[in-house]
Amino acid sequence: MHVKSNVITVPVRGALALIDAAKAQGIAPEQLLSRAGIDCSLLNIPRARLSLKQFSRLYTCIIDTLEDEGLGLFDYPVRPGAIETLCRAGVTTSTFGECAQVIARGCNALLGGLKVDCITENGEIQIRFRERLRDHEKGLLVYEIVLLTIYAVMSWLAGQKLPLMSADFPCPPPRHQLELRTLLAATARFHQPCGALRFPAQTSTIHIIRNVHEIPRFIRRAPASFIEALLVGDSLASDVRRVLQQALPTLLSLPQVAEQLAVSPRTLHRKLEVGGTSFQQIKDILRYDMALHFLARESTPLKQIATSLGFSDQSTFQRAFAQWTGLSPGEYRKRTQQQTAG
Repeated sequence: MHVKSNVITVPVRGALALIDAAKAQGIAPEQLLSRAGIDCSLLNIPRARLSLKQFSRLYTCIIDTLEDEGLGLFDYPVRPGAIETLCRAGVTTSTFGECAQVIARGCNALLGGLKVDCITENGEIQIRFRERLRDHEKGLLVYEIVLLTIYAVMSWLAGQKLPLMSADFPCPPPRHQLELRTLLAATARFHQPCGALRFPAQTSTIHIIRNVHEIPRFIRRAPASFIEALLVGDSLASDVRRVLQQALPTLLSLPQVAEQLAVSPRTLHRKLEVGGTSFQQIKDILRYDMALHFLARESTPLKQIATSLGFSDQSTFQRAFAQWTGLSPGEYRKRTQQQTAG
């Protein structure tokens, strides 16, 4: 069976956060979920994951309904076209050092309630996001959206996942902080004085490689394109995932993957741990992502899916899938297809 090289899914938590933001603006979630092809019952399964296509549809539906790329979370709407404007400003620069200054000025104009600055100090480049009014403090979701979006946009402009020293959040740590570390591939620091993206000084000379003709597709595919910019690239976790996927249906061990990546098993384990993930987690999510991809195809038998993902038999695959989602593969396929048909 043919599989796209970057099959990605999103934890249901991400959809719940978007839905909560929409509900706060008076939008009933049922219609949004229907348009996005998401079965409501999946949202009640804590470990469920959605396809990137489903998540992107939900995001687009909310933005289109609100006419606000800020999801109603800022002091005034961030009108559609704001992120595209940042991209168009970014492609006029030559290096990341110049781009960071331009992006910061653009954010300062577009993000109501936040004062955005780009400074260089102590051998690092910082893009800081500060509250203009301390009595209108913004929650974690605002900083997640802002920091991850800006980091994704700048990484896309540079054609690589930019090295990041840390992402700072002026909020308590959430339960999903390991997910943030995976997206950032850097330390996520909480209870900080302000929101910030902190880059090592040497990033200032990285070239901006994108051009204006590439922007429409990048924006049209958002937020899938943002997530891909953070997850698909030359990071170690992405390399491990790629090696594992290419070997399927053979399941490689950590030492075997380490050998292909020309590192020792101990080094691979340690570096993945520093990045907020593990070999087992990467393998599980890869197989889960691919299972959802195959289950969306009505004609693919469960036994064939199990074999393609390296499971010893269909029953083992079904047990693993039930642990991941709380549903059998057949029930998951049925609900997804009923929602799509509706």
